[in-house]
Order: sequence, then C-alpha cells, then structure tokens
Amino acid sequence: MTSTSDLLSFVFIAQTTMLVITSVLLAYPVVAYARNVAHTRGLLLLAGAFLTLTVSYVAAIPFGMTLVSSVLDLTAALLAAGGVWQFARPFVRLDGGEVETTAVDDTTGGFESAGDD
Repeated sequence: MTSTSDLLSFVFIAQTTMLVITSVLLAYPVVAYARNVAHTRGLLLLAGAFLTLTVSYVAAIPFGMTLVSSVLDLTAALLAAGGVWQFARPFVRLDGGEVETTAVDDTTGGFESAGDD
C-alpha cells in the first residue's frame, strides 16, 4: 500500500511541476521581452489559464475541494478563450458586410501561365 501511495504522490508532484514549468515558459519571454513579442495579451492570458489550471489541479487532488476546483476550471477556460480570441481577433469581422467572392473564370497566374520547360 505504501508503494502505491508513493507512486501516486510522485505522479502528482511530477504533473504539478510540469504544469508550473509550462506556465513559466509561456509567461517569462512575454514579460521579459514584451516589446519583441506579438500577441502579448493573448500569451499572458494563456499562461494565466495554465496557472489557474495548476491551482485547480492542486485544489482537487490532494485537498478534495471540488467546488473550488470547478470554479477554477471555469476561470481557466475563460482565460484560454480570451487568449485564443486575442490571436483570432484580427481575422474576424463582425460588421455583417458582404462576403468577397471571385468568379472562377477570372483566374490568373498559377500553373496555366507556366511554360513547358
């Protein structure tokens, strides 16, 4: 029974350590070199999601706080969604405008214009 408990403790500590290392590796370059990093807010939100997920994991497994863990999981999901939105925002149009289409007959370039060599 003791070896199983020791193995579970080791796995828990290893997983928690990897989550913390991932969070730090996401956050450190963004904070240290913020001028040179694109999408700073998005990366910080994703790092915050990883940190929140780590705290949720620690609250659920050893302490058995399921309600706190569920609230932290929701917070982590919202932070991750915010981080993804920061990446996708330049490509999303919400103005309801018309979609630009091109006719198939108007093709130019491509392999048709390449000569047989």
